[in-house]
Amino acid sequence: MTQQPEYIGCMDGRAIVLRRQADEIILSFDGVEARLSIEAAIRLANLLPSVTPASRPVIKRRRRRRSAHPLVKRRGYPETIADLIEEGLIQVGTVLNIRHQNVERYGSITVDGKIDINGHEEDTLSAAGKWVIGRECSGWDTWKLQDGKSLADLRWALRAKRFPGKNHGYAESTAREENMLAMAWVDYALARGLDPGEKDNAKVEDFLTDRQRKINHHYAESTLNAYRMRLRHWFDYYDTG
Repeated sequence: MTQQPEYIGCMDGRAIVLRRQADEIILSFDGVEARLSIEAAIRLANLLPSVTPASRPVIKRRRRRRSAHPLVKRRGYPETIADLIEEGLIQVGTVLNIRHQNVERYGSITVDGKIDINGHEEDTLSAAGKWVIGRECSGWDTWKLQDGKSLADLRWALRAKRFPGKNHGYAESTAREENMLAMAWVDYALARGLDPGEKDNAKVEDFLTDRQRKINHHYAESTLNAYRMRLRHWFDYYDTG
């Protein structure tokens, strides 16, 4: 058996996962783990019907709405740990932690953007999370920094720093303004526990009021409308509804 999780059988339509650790086997069934001797695990495997790729559990993901804005090109979620390193949002060697069944497990960021868990490396946060807890998970939300902040917050900061991206078709001054507002909005939203990709008109107005208060200046209505339009482009791109 390998150190990677393996689907070896099913019970009540749910897959059973085994992984080896030293001289024992960790069995994971629906998020609950048990420890078996190697001999007991082999006997269990022989009793269970095998799981084919077609019969493995399928995780259904909610389809995201397409934006109607002509300059928006939906790109999914291509961000990686290497992107965070490149933008200076995380450092090589940063320690991450994941909590499963009241036990803390740790991983660290490698120079090539992988996650090292006691010598075992995974390319993505989700793959690393699955290796630790034995089931699918959202690695961006599950792995935390030492201060408790999730990696998803850093991903939003990364998106803001790169917004609106290359080949956007805007004038340079417009692109700078959109970038400035996106970064300010993400900081504002994360500080208040809001979803930076979810449009809430009342929260947008609170954000604009907060910006005016900070600089002790009242924007003209034309400026406010321009800012609302810039933020609308952001929400169109990262619509989480």
